[in-house]
Amino acid sequence: MEETLIRVNWKLINQWLIMSEDRRKYLKEILDEFDRYFEDFEKSVEDAIRSGFSSGQEFFSKPVVKGMALGIGPEGRPTISFFGDNTKTADGFRSPICEQMVDDKEGTLRLVVELPGIEKQDIQLSALDDRVSLQAEDSGRKYKVDIELQREIDPESGNATYRNGLLDVVFKQRDKANKGYRRVRVV
Repeated sequence: MEETLIRVNWKLINQWLIMSEDRRKYLKEILDEFDRYFEDFEKSVEDAIRSGFSSGQEFFSKPVVKGMALGIGPEGRPTISFFGDNTKTADGFRSPICEQMVDDKEGTLRLVVELPGIEKQDIQLSALDDRVSLQAEDSGRKYKVDIELQREIDPESGNATYRNGLLDVVFKQRDKANKGYRRVRVV
């Protein structure tokens, strides 16, 4: 009896370890894409350090916040978004952490953006069918980002709420490509 269970377990383990050529190729493509993102990230950090020293700015007189969020998009492809201080300019804006959630069943796209330390009246949000632009600024914090959306949306359908530093925006997905622009009111 034990011998049979051991054989069955080895069969399961072997099936799990053996990967088809198509699956292996797909995994290699994903890992190659991650390599490209990490190379770009490393280059941006090096450029920021070089420009900080060469420009004579007091760039490193305060902490620099820079990071990335990894995820898997709706088509199963990896997504990487960068957030933190904009190290290429001295305007002091940060890119906030953003996450998109697509619900094809309900026909919606939900956008969640972290904006700690901001009041809702300081948020400016506008939408096109394929992107959302956000700027928020008060005396201590400044955020700016242009977000390319995973699906086309109806900009007129935007409904935004802001609580405890989280901006939550829900749009209806657009069936037809009809470009439109609209400011979205934050409540």
